[in-house]
Amino acid sequence: MLVLAAALVALAAGAALVLVTQPVLGRARPWSGPRADPARLAASVRGLVGLGPRNTHSGMERAAAFIREQLSGLSISEQVYRFDQENYRNIIVSFGPRTPQLLVAGAHYDTAGPFPGADDNASGVAGLLEIARLLRERPPALRTELVFYPNEEPPAFHSRGMGSFIHASSLRPEEVRAMIGLEMIGCFTETQRFPLSALKLLYPSEGNYIVVVGRPGDFALVRSVKRALLSAGAPVRSINAPRSIPGVDFSDHANYWNAGMPAVMITDTAFYRNPRYHTALDTPDTLDYTTMAKVVDGVAAALHALAVSR
Repeated sequence: MLVLAAALVALAAGAALVLVTQPVLGRARPWSGPRADPARLAASVRGLVGLGPRNTHSGMERAAAFIREQLSGLSISEQVYRFDQENYRNIIVSFGPRTPQLLVAGAHYDTAGPFPGADDNASGVAGLLEIARLLRERPPALRTELVFYPNEEPPAFHSRGMGSFIHASSLRPEEVRAMIGLEMIGCFTETQRFPLSALKLLYPSEGNYIVVVGRPGDFALVRSVKRALLSAGAPVRSINAPRSIPGVDFSDHANYWNAGMPAVMITDTAFYRNPRYHTALDTPDTLDYTTMAKVVDGVAAALHALAVSR
């Protein structure tokens, strides 16, 4: 009986390991499209940081203008909304055919406080700008919207003032095949910390990987995105976990979950890794643009794969 009990415990532990970390056997088809350029990523991050603080209305307006300039020549629209007695705008660039369903990838362009915000979240915005360049050369087979959001940070955080709340609310759940949020994708050199001690047994302590974060119900989506990142050579781990774990829903993807849509976050885990999070030390020189480029290639590959999935 003890042997049987031990076997059952081991089986349950193995099942939990698979469900949470989702080991992937094999990779998706290698990304054969244009490649992300680390120098372009660095230039975009430095350009955003050079605008000054992006935590005020005027700062976010400067960032929105910068983003529009980088997207010149593409199909751009704006979703303007009212929050805290000011007008804010989602910048949306569209690719692919006008299909009934669509894919969404997004990143927020504001910062917390008057800080440089290189990793949080100029890195995500730079990644999304580079994805726009890649999709311009090779558009996916499904309508795809890249959305640049204001107001992810406090005081709008987890409120109706978030740009991602506005965008998600403008769509029907059945309309969105998948959403991918880019939330800090540039830090790969620090010690990894965890919200739960048990996670130390499942993930490396050296924070040199990107993480795909989804709910237990996003199992297939997490697997698809993870395989695409692997195909691009990105160092990647994943977690399928409930929203009760701190950090799992701490970004724009949560608004798509709230609207009943499948979504994942791609992140370097923010304050669980980056000691410069929400400080004046979050500067462009602290980011790894070569690894960021692999992550960008992987997201472009994921959008292409999801466009043809059923």
